[in-house]
Amino acid sequence: MKRYIPLLLLSCVSAPAYMDAEKVAEEYLSSLERENFKKAYMLIDGVSRRYTSYKDFEGYWKKFFKKYGKPYKHTIHDVSKEGSYAVVEYTWHFKKLPSVDTAIWLDQRSYRLRLKYEFRKWAVKFRKYRIIKETPTPYGVQREVIEE
Repeated sequence: MKRYIPLLLLSCVSAPAYMDAEKVAEEYLSSLERENFKKAYMLIDGVSRRYTSYKDFEGYWKKFFKKYGKPYKHTIHDVSKEGSYAVVEYTWHFKKLPSVDTAIWLDQRSYRLRLKYEFRKWAVKFRKYRIIKETPTPYGVQREVIEE
């Protein structure tokens, strides 16, 4: 029994920390910069994953990189709580010109990333959506917005 305890502790230390919003954002942005779209896709929230296929997700980012250029690094400026969300403000730095239009090219751009806490971990909110709870009543269906 004693020889299994260090293995358990080692596995807990090497597991990715999805409990920290900044580390999830860091991992998400780094995987996009390396074009590891599968890892980035697994870091988005469940609702976004349900309504966005992997092929659409990959196509979105390839089109984004074609339009604005491929980022080579990022800088996280601020992480704040906004209700049940964490908002990460970051800057992406670009090296080379995009292939489509150079009129809108900048060497760095600032963005905001929203993270949602779900199922005991932080996940990147990729799509904009509202969850509406429908409750049947004797007078009809009552709709209530749970979160935005």
